[in-house]
Amino acid sequence: MRNLLILATLLTACNTAPDKNREEANVIESAKQIIPVAPPPGNPNIDDQLNAQDTLFEDGSVPTSWANAGFDDPAGFKRFLLDFKGWVKEDKIDSIAAHVRFPLKNHKTPEAFKRAYPEIFDVNLKTAVDTQRVDRIFRNQQGAMLGNGQIWFSVVNGKYKIIAINK
Repeated sequence: MRNLLILATLLTACNTAPDKNREEANVIESAKQIIPVAPPPGNPNIDDQLNAQDTLFEDGSVPTSWANAGFDDPAGFKRFLLDFKGWVKEDKIDSIAAHVRFPLKNHKTPEAFKRAYPEIFDVNLKTAVDTQRVDRIFRNQQGAMLGNGQIWFSVVNGKYKIIAINK
């Protein structure tokens, strides 16, 4: 009899669990309609990153507006960053150097930068570039940064330029 009572209790619990899960799923979906949800970590769909809200990060930090950082076309900058990420991944040194504002600290000319490229863009810096989500670009009055401040960008004469590389 005791086993029968336990079995009945388990069956009752199992029969109500799907309704509870369904209710929780409905609440979560309703919340997603009200509160923007960031894509999952890793490599979210590029369109999701380009279109995601980027004025409040998951950690609660609020970057300055794109305009205050000197960027009139945030979507254009994000597309540029996608190109930049590809250049870094493929070691397209000339393309990267073409987007550096010289003189750069420790690298006064494009030639000096190109010679030092393997030391500058080491595994750590390449990882920071590769893992940077374009919908989570920190910016302030100095410009926009990748990673934890390893690379800073600004608009110089209408073009996106690297203005600092911090190792």
